[in-house]
Amino acid sequence: MTISATRTQLVWSPLLGWILLSCVAAVAQAQDPTASPAAQTLQEQTPQVDIPAIPGSSSPDAGTTAGGGGGSTSGEVGISLGAFTLYPALEILAGYDTNVYATPAPTVGSMYTLIKPALELKSEWLRHELRVIANGGFGFYPTAASQNYQNYLVQVDGRLDIREDFYATGLVAVRRATEALGTPNTEFATAPTVVDTIPVEFSLYQRFNRFFYRATVAGTRYWYYDNSIIAVGGLPAASRDRIEYEERVRLGYELSEDVSLWVQPSLQQRVYDIFINAAGQARDSTGWGVNLGATVSVGKKSKLEGFIGYQTLSYIADGSSTPATVFGLSGSWNGYEPLTIRPSISRTINESAYSSYQNYVSTTVGVDFSYIIHDAWTAVGGTSINAADYNPAAGVANVSARTDYFWKASVGLLYSFRPQLSIGPLYEHTTGWTTDPNSGGPQYSRDQISIRLVARR
Repeated sequence: MTISATRTQLVWSPLLGWILLSCVAAVAQAQDPTASPAAQTLQEQTPQVDIPAIPGSSSPDAGTTAGGGGGSTSGEVGISLGAFTLYPALEILAGYDTNVYATPAPTVGSMYTLIKPALELKSEWLRHELRVIANGGFGFYPTAASQNYQNYLVQVDGRLDIREDFYATGLVAVRRATEALGTPNTEFATAPTVVDTIPVEFSLYQRFNRFFYRATVAGTRYWYYDNSIIAVGGLPAASRDRIEYEERVRLGYELSEDVSLWVQPSLQQRVYDIFINAAGQARDSTGWGVNLGATVSVGKKSKLEGFIGYQTLSYIADGSSTPATVFGLSGSWNGYEPLTIRPSISRTINESAYSSYQNYVSTTVGVDFSYIIHDAWTAVGGTSINAADYNPAAGVANVSARTDYFWKASVGLLYSFRPQLSIGPLYEHTTGWTTDPNSGGPQYSRDQISIRLVARR
């Protein structure tokens, strides 16, 4: 069976064709070798919303995506269309995957081809801002047709300038995504998990001298599909369909133009379409959290944002709860001109696709880099490790907590014929293992090697 799914938003940097996926969706990461390892791991956990930074502010919510926000803003690329600029791009990969199904030996390998067109339209107005993104991802596996996918994303976001230092921002998107084999929630599946989502977000930002706030309301609608249901212990699609809401307020103070400190309390609600699912469970929950963080800018090219906090989810039906210390670090560092480093650190509470587990706490630590070796040659790569701590569902017997681990690493080269055209090899390695082998958790390793062609205009 051919699986249709979303490959999401591509954000193209002007650094000699280096590509970093900043997705608004949980993506088919194991199928897409172009996302950096740390970005891949974060994107596998939950849809990542790409929020453009607020101009003139040291305290945006940008950086919440893996790899950060941004756009294709280089003098070498872009087509002027009146008050707008269009950034078209195309990436093609052809390579070999040694373990398409992410299983222990014996494994199945396959050649694959990945085609990813992308369009980004940005306004060039003196005030206000409007951006439209349309992307696709089409993956083909000749000897493993069940892994084929056809993904899409359409996103519209913008900023309304009410007055100086007072903005309103909004975002709405439609996307189809896949949760690839060899990632959390897919250990027993035989094909990628397909999910459609519609995220909506609205924010108000205002600054008073050195004080600022950003108030945000957000919601995401999820639809899952039975053509990729987990065969053993998995919940059917109808039992996973839900709406997630979040309300948060960031209150901060700018110590200087380059450093701001902030506190961010938040509320969450997760409402399932079916209150009692196929396993006889009620998974509706409410939660709250509070984060303490800082945003630091070092020059024009380096910006880091980190936080540490506490989050808890309380389940309405049985009164049980899952508390967790949460933290995160994102952004980029370019203190040494040829080198760009992007840390990706995150800890969150995520929903489980299994009837035996209520949820899992996901911890990701990773770093990606790009290094200009000489003239037209650039080295790219990174590494990340993710730990998924599964918590048994209330009332389920003979199930103990377990932790699944996923380690990723990649390295590649890009040669730029010119700023608009790059080509080069890319190698990726992934290993998955679990603390409870009897649970059927991940026990695999896979290697992918490909040739990547990047064209931008």
